Amino acid sequence: MSVWGEPEEHLVASLENWLQLDPELHGTPVIRETEADDRLSVVLPADRTPSALAGALSTWLSTRIGDVRLNVTGPDGTVEVSVANIADHETLLRGALGSDQSR
Repeated sequence: MSVWGEPEEHLVASLENWLQLDPELHGTPVIRETEADDRLSVVLPADRTPSALAGALSTWLSTRIGDVRLNVTGPDGTVEVSVANIADHETLLRGALGSDQSR
């Protein structure tokens, strides 16, 4: 997934930290190749659901202000969500991550 917004570096670090601290994703690897990279990779273990990741991403995005966007690629496609489409972003994320069912 990629993150865009101002300041971009801070946003990526914030999202990385958010995902690492989310109790539903506890122990899930969050990979960032370099400090300057705007991309994060999350590999869900078998005991974690895509819904947990979609929920964490949705909640993080809802706490942002300004023009912040996430580009997320999952097994069922790619979706871009932003603060602007806040009403639909969890549904869109669940669709791309392979889980359109509620928690």
